[in-house]
Amino acid sequence: MYRIIKTGMDAHSTNYTLCAIEPIIGADDRIFANIQVTPDYKSILMFIESLKLKIGLSDDDSIECGYEAGCLGYSLYNQLTSAGVKCVILAPTTMLTQQGKRVKTDTWYALMIAQCFAYGGYHPVYSPTGGG
Repeated sequence: MYRIIKTGMDAHSTNYTLCAIEPIIGADDRIFANIQVTPDYKSILMFIESLKLKIGLSDDDSIECGYEAGCLGYSLYNQLTSAGVKCVILAPTTMLTQQGKRVKTDTWYALMIAQCFAYGGYHPVYSPTGGG
């Protein structure tokens, strides 16, 4: 069975919070990790490799990453796609989120980004380098 793991990234200049999920239609998503790493794309690549080993992904399976458009611009997108990782920049005003009172933490936001990414609750930002 082909598996796609979606990784939401709450990216800041001081750290990245990564949340890797496997969407399960009609059930709770499988959350494999929700961790903070240093703000360097190489930390994300190491996370992806360790996640592949942890959950036993094959070369046919995929781990895809997405983050909200913001201060990083296209730099993280360009670094990850150059390393062979599928990456999407999500337009913040199009992201479907739960309404109501909530406390925004990096961990919660990374999960929300992963879920928007997994279920198509966003529009991608156009990348002048060919993605989006």
